[in-house]
This record gives sequence, C-alpha cells and structure tokens, in this order.
Amino acid sequence: METISEWVVPILTSIAAIIAAAVTCKWQMQTEMRKILENYVSDKKYKAYYNAVNLFYTIMNDNKKEKPKGSTSSPIKFEDILNVKQDLFVYGSDEAFRAFTKFLCASTDNQQVDTFTPYLNFMLIVRKEISGGKSTITTDDILLNLMQSSKELQKYHELANNK
Repeated sequence: METISEWVVPILTSIAAIIAAAVTCKWQMQTEMRKILENYVSDKKYKAYYNAVNLFYTIMNDNKKEKPKGSTSSPIKFEDILNVKQDLFVYGSDEAFRAFTKFLCASTDNQQVDTFTPYLNFMLIVRKEISGGKSTITTDDILLNLMQSSKELQKYHELANNK
C-alpha cells in the first residue's frame, strides 16, 4: 500500500502543475490577443481621425488654390468621404461620430450659415481622445492655427457676434 501512495502524490502533483500551466498559458494567450486587438482598433481609430482631419485640410487647400475657369473637378472623391464616414462609424467614439455627422449635415444644409463650429467641435473631440483627455486646445487655438493671424481671428469673432 505504501508504494501506491508514494506514486499517487507525485502523479497528482504533476497533473495539478500541468493543469495550472495550461490554464495560465490560456489566460496569457487571451490577454495577448486582447492587447493585439486593442492596439489594432486604436491604430484604426487614429487613422480614421487622421483621415477625417486630412479631408478637411484637403478641402480647405483646394478652396485656396486658384482653379482654371470652368474647372469644377476636385481631388476629393465621394468615395473618400464614404471611407471617412465608414471608418469613423466603425472605429471612432460615439461623440466623435456624432460631431462629424453634425458637421456633414451643417455643410450640406444651404440654410446653415456656420459650418465651421461643428467641425471645430469635432476637432476638439479628436484632440481630447488622442491626448487621453489631456488636451487644452480650444477652438480659438485651432482657428488661430488655420488663420495664422490674431487680427483675422478677431474679425471672425466680430462677424460671428453680429449674426
């Protein structure tokens, strides 16, 4: 009898160690997979935000360029806008998605006078998300960056207050 008990304890200990190792390995693999997925989604989210901001700057750049008379072509394609919308829907936060949608609605509404404010709100949301909520940039900071003139910013505020 003693010989059986001498063998049982080491076998049970070995089985318990194997089970513990298997459970630990599975848990570690799940943790790694979760990290990989989170990094993938995070990269896609930042890419979606970049593409949305890039779309705006591209449109602004195209409006600044002098076009030949009769030319209405724009490098911005409907497909580009759809891709930005899709990426923001899939990877963006709810707040960013709604802010971008408000901008799009404002930019297509002929009665809407101010299409800039919804876009600035979207830009602030993007900055806060990318910085982990630590961004202190304001709409005036963004406008000043775009206008590159404090006088122009002041004129903008005067016009906005007169409406």
